[in-house]
Amino acid sequence: MLPDLLPLKPHLCETVWGGRNLGTHYNKALPLDVPIGESWEVSAFENRASVVADGPLAGQTLAALVATYGAELLGQSVVARCGAAFPMLVKLIDARDDLSIQVHPDDAYARAENLGAYGKMEAWYVLKSQRGRVAYGLQDGIDKRGFELSIRANRVQDTVRFFDVREGDVVFVPPGTVHALCQNVMIYEVQQASDLTFRIWDYNRPGSDGKPRDLHIDHALAVIAFDATAPEPQHWRRLPGATADRATLVESEHFRLQRFAPASTAHHTYPTFAALTLIHGEARLNDTFAAQTGDTFLIPANRTTAVSPQGRAEYLISSYVG
Repeated sequence: MLPDLLPLKPHLCETVWGGRNLGTHYNKALPLDVPIGESWEVSAFENRASVVADGPLAGQTLAALVATYGAELLGQSVVARCGAAFPMLVKLIDARDDLSIQVHPDDAYARAENLGAYGKMEAWYVLKSQRGRVAYGLQDGIDKRGFELSIRANRVQDTVRFFDVREGDVVFVPPGTVHALCQNVMIYEVQQASDLTFRIWDYNRPGSDGKPRDLHIDHALAVIAFDATAPEPQHWRRLPGATADRATLVESEHFRLQRFAPASTAHHTYPTFAALTLIHGEARLNDTFAAQTGDTFLIPANRTTAVSPQGRAEYLISSYVG
């Protein structure tokens, strides 16, 4: 029997730019002396899957649950659109150093190049920022030829727009958008279930093996949306319809991201699966689980979840748009 709520244990990823803040601020059990940049909270990736942490299904991977429960877990519309694949990935990210300047493809390019079923659309919610910034989009007037010349001249950073960010800012990153998370910023990220990243510039630094990491210039130039204008980062309070206790942060063709900070018990029901991550405070979920900051739960389709804050609590819910 599939429970109404599944607490998840994340997969932790070592990165050259990661730090220790996921342990300090979000209660992740980090391995000693290893820079951890990403906590994959909701993942069905092989060898990087999240695992049920408690209850009758404890120890099972998300991939195994999808195979066993199918539409009962995902929702009929998700199965109709994606088959047996789990289409979403949720992460917490700690950037101790700058990430590479990069771009992601859309579904059509990924499939045409035999790179997988999905491109990569993503959205960020800034959890913490110590005078941090993000790279996002290109400067006015930069076309494909000009950008290619900047790559050859080692001047990529001069062609990219940078924005200062603070806690509560929202950044929507459609495929084709040149971007990078920069040092001293922590984010919650929801994205399509794809790890396709075309690296454009990586500061000439070595990877964990001591060698420079690969760049993907030809792919990047093929997918950058030079004529598109993506929405700039903005604080959630400025979004349409936002109130103190709830706000829709992103509504896209692949996922919906919402922020909640209710003063009393709130109930949530979605026709497809959803992922709830507590980003501040403590709460009781369904009178069954005591959640603390950093905990993530998977909500199966058509199940109601009651969230009772214990004092001030803030959480994010990502749901799939079937």
